[in-house]
Amino acid sequence: MSPVQLDHVVVVVSSLADATSRFADAGFSVTPGGRHDAIPTENALVVFADGSYLELLAMQDPATRDELRGLRAGAGWERHLKGVSAIARRFLPALAGGDGVADWVLRGSPLRRQAAALRTLGVKASGPVAMARERTDGTRLEWELLLPESRVHPFWIADRTPRELRVPPASAHGNGATGIAAVRVCAPSVPTAALELGESLGTLPRLRDGVTTLELAGLGVEVVSGEREGACGVVLAGCAGLSGALADFGVASGR
Repeated sequence: MSPVQLDHVVVVVSSLADATSRFADAGFSVTPGGRHDAIPTENALVVFADGSYLELLAMQDPATRDELRGLRAGAGWERHLKGVSAIARRFLPALAGGDGVADWVLRGSPLRRQAAALRTLGVKASGPVAMARERTDGTRLEWELLLPESRVHPFWIADRTPRELRVPPASAHGNGATGIAAVRVCAPSVPTAALELGESLGTLPRLRDGVTTLELAGLGVEVVSGEREGACGVVLAGCAGLSGALADFGVASGR
C-alpha cells in the first residue's frame, strides 16, 4: 500500500482561458487538461515537482454556473442536491460559489479500506464511484473517487488508468514554485474540525506559528476559522513571492 499523500488541490475558476492566462502571468506553467464525464466541467493543470498539482476547474458553459447560482439562492437547493449523483453533490456547491481554492484530494490508501475506516469513525462517504476525463488529445482517463459528505474531509482518488496519463510531467515554473507546502481548511469550530480530521488521517493537531496544523507526509493541513467548511487556501513551496497576484484565488507563496 502506497503512503497517503496529497494528490491535488481544486481551484474553481469562472473562465478556464482567463485563469490560465492569470496563472501564466504569475509565472506558472499551465497544462491543458480536458473535459469530465460526470459533471459538465473542464480543467487545466499546474503540476509541481513534488508530484502534486493545482487543478483549475471551470464549467464548460459559463451559463450553467449562473443557473447553479440561481438554484442555490432558491429554497430548493438542498432538495436538488439530494437528487444528484455523489460526484455532483461534492462539486456543485463549490461550482455554485465564488472562485478560489475549493477542495483537496488525497491518494495512496485503497478506497474501499479508506471507506471502511471512515465509516468506523462515523464519517459518511459515498464510493468508490467512477469518473473519467477526455484529454485534449482524445486520450480517455479513468479513476475512482471516495467522497465524504463533510467538506472538512478531503476526497480520495485512485487511478484506473496510469496516473502519469492524468498528471503530466512537472514543468519548471518561472516563479520557482516546486510544490504544495500547506492546504488551508476552513471550519466554524477549529478544535472540533482539527480533532475529527486528525483522527481520520492518523495524526494529531498541533499549534504551528499560532495556527492549528496537522502534518501529513510533509504537507501542512492548516485548520482556520471560517463559516464555509472545506478547503479555502493553499501555500506553495519554492515561490519567491506571488505579490498578491492570485490572492483572490486563495493561492499564496510561503515556505
